[in-house]
Amino acid sequence: MTHLLTLLLLLPVFGFIGCLLIPRAREQAIFTVAITILVIEFLVVATLTVAWIVSGAAPLTVHLGTLFSSPAYTFAVKLLFDVTAAVFLVMTALMIMLISIFSKYYLHREQGFKRVYVTIFLFLTGLSLILLAGNFEVLFVGWELIGISSVLLIAFYRDRYLPARNALKVFSVYRIGDAFLLAALLYAHHVFHASVPFAELSSAAAEHTGQIVLLGVLLLIVAMVKSAQFPFSYWLPRAMEGPTTSSAIFYGALSVHMGLFLLLRTYPLWEANVVLHVAVGLSGLVTAIIAASIARVQSSAKTQIAYSSIAQIGIMFIELALGLYWLVLIHFVSNAALRAYQLLISPSIVGYLVHDQFFYFTPPIHKIKRTLLGKLYGSFYILGIKEWNMNAAMRKYLWGPLKSLGRRFAILDTAAAQTSLLIVLLVAVGLSFLGFLSKNASLAIAVACASASCLLYIRAYSTKRSARVAWNLLGLGHLYAMLFLAAMLNGWHYLVLYSVGIVAAYVLGHVCLRAVRQQGENDTLVDYHGVVYTHPYVANIMFVAVLLFMAFPISPSFLAQEALLSMIPGGYAPLIVLFCIAYFVMGVAAVRLYMKVFFGMHHTSRHESAFRSS
Repeated sequence: MTHLLTLLLLLPVFGFIGCLLIPRAREQAIFTVAITILVIEFLVVATLTVAWIVSGAAPLTVHLGTLFSSPAYTFAVKLLFDVTAAVFLVMTALMIMLISIFSKYYLHREQGFKRVYVTIFLFLTGLSLILLAGNFEVLFVGWELIGISSVLLIAFYRDRYLPARNALKVFSVYRIGDAFLLAALLYAHHVFHASVPFAELSSAAAEHTGQIVLLGVLLLIVAMVKSAQFPFSYWLPRAMEGPTTSSAIFYGALSVHMGLFLLLRTYPLWEANVVLHVAVGLSGLVTAIIAASIARVQSSAKTQIAYSSIAQIGIMFIELALGLYWLVLIHFVSNAALRAYQLLISPSIVGYLVHDQFFYFTPPIHKIKRTLLGKLYGSFYILGIKEWNMNAAMRKYLWGPLKSLGRRFAILDTAAAQTSLLIVLLVAVGLSFLGFLSKNASLAIAVACASASCLLYIRAYSTKRSARVAWNLLGLGHLYAMLFLAAMLNGWHYLVLYSVGIVAAYVLGHVCLRAVRQQGENDTLVDYHGVVYTHPYVANIMFVAVLLFMAFPISPSFLAQEALLSMIPGGYAPLIVLFCIAYFVMGVAAVRLYMKVFFGMHHTSRHESAFRSS
């Protein structure tokens, strides 16, 4: 069965490469390769599940090898196949296969026909890694992959304003979850002093009962973000900007349930903790009530389906908090199948209703009584229409303060300020490398560097000047992050590995931005410029540079970063928090830069575009 598990991870990679190599005009060839791989994937999942049940249905743990090893940190590729993985994998293989067949006809002659299948295989690779992950490291890699593939499909119509804007908004929310997952991963390392496989979580939790609550809360926040639970629910309807088929796969059937899967996978960790059970149940209860109230009053079919799905996932959170494990799995299968079906038929339903209302529509008579209950009804109705102001609250209390702080440091955009920061950095590196600094001085430099790194990333996120200025700020932020790690740990050999991907990305990004500028394109970050419309190959190369700059999993920078952060002593938790904040802002700033320059309406485009979402 080990070979079948390995094959499940390799098949999506083969499909991704196969579809990538075929010219985009050859739709039939792309579909043939895609459906062949997906049918094989489904047969392998079915064979594996039957063989596993026949052999006793005991949890199967497989160690495929070690990706990176050091005295302080080991990235072991471990897989786990149990009843949870089996249920989710069967649904994944079946739903993606059926929806891919539907996509052949639904997206016929679309310019992005090839992109859909390439991105679906990227998503399937990440999803397979999550569902089969045997430890937090493998799960984190898959988590990042489905996040970036989600953004690509939301912005499928990349020459329009709203898909680009909403893709950036969704990624910004996703990045909050990614930062909390990174914090949970690092905290787990410091609590257990090792990378604990999921199969051993129960015994590990029993030995560290006093420290499990914080780890459980971190994981709950990650699950709430990914499964669009309150107050993060507003991203799901905005993710419906992509094709209906991708919405059915991602936000109807599979991706939106990954937060629930995370709680199921880590259930042995918090099973004996009453506080965490109450927290999970309360988050689900609040979400179910609020999402149901929103779904009942929205005018958009996709928004109604999105909030209905959120409400059902909230109920699944309640079921899990009550320990109804099997009921959660049955509920997941039912909800995933229903929402995917609803999304696929929603265009037809909308078309029928438009025709029906044109001839037979009679406005309903609604009269709100001037009583306490009537006023409460009216208040809930308005709150439902406004989605309980979740988007506005997030903008006011998170993104607004970040931008305001960034604007206070506008001087960092100047060449003189960036040169001065570089000189200060070189002096600090020299003093640290030559050993002239005491332990306290090294700690002070580490704190200063971590703070400077955060500020540089925040300024890169808030600047509206040239993309090259923002790219320089991101590069400087990385340099200060490297000095922070060096001052803390003196791990210069890891820093070389960390810098390989970052330096390559920095150079590659500047080459792309310079090429864009030389062609007379606008690269300011005031608006979306849609440069992909005229320079698609430059856009693709820049996308790779952005991924490397974000220390995307399994790049050299990611491995070195994980190793270095795992070496930080437990007493310096605030520094790890600072690094996680920097990780969050840096990812949002880098993707914002890419979206602003390359996505949206190009100035030569004559197509009409909506500027407000329903």
